[in-house]
Amino acid sequence: MKRLYALLVILIILYIGINVGANNLNLTGSDANVANDTGTVELGDSGFPKLDNFTDTKVNDTAMNYVDSNNMTISVNKIDNGQDISSIAGNTYNSGGFTSNQTIDQNGVTTYFLYREGVDSYDSDIYFNINNQNYLISGNGISYENSDYFINHCKSIIDALNNNNNDSGKLSRW
Repeated sequence: MKRLYALLVILIILYIGINVGANNLNLTGSDANVANDTGTVELGDSGFPKLDNFTDTKVNDTAMNYVDSNNMTISVNKIDNGQDISSIAGNTYNSGGFTSNQTIDQNGVTTYFLYREGVDSYDSDIYFNINNQNYLISGNGISYENSDYFINHCKSIIDALNNNNNDSGKLSRW
């Protein structure tokens, strides 16, 4: 009987150790919607990451802005699901004003980058769809020196959305 108690204590300690080591990963599979302390900002049913060097402002249930200390603003919006995202991006590009475009696979998410290029800076609209929800990320007055900084943060937002929406109790952090 003492061995069973000792085994039980060891298993409890092991469970707690694994849970703490995995940043309180929900290993039981239950869907606990508790206070959001995961470093995300809620926008409707989606969780957006907190971005280093950016403050976030929720505009409403479908829009939010990230602003850094240099006043670079990244706007994130849920947009209408009435059309396919490729049609929305294509129609927007064809409506004029954009000077170039690019389509990439961002970790399994087809993403459409539209650029309105100027002499010293550019504006960008980024369209993508995750779990049947269309999104638009936009930035204005992005200097060419800060282009990688802007694009990498936009990709982080897309990756976080993709990971949040595809988390079905799997041990995806490992």
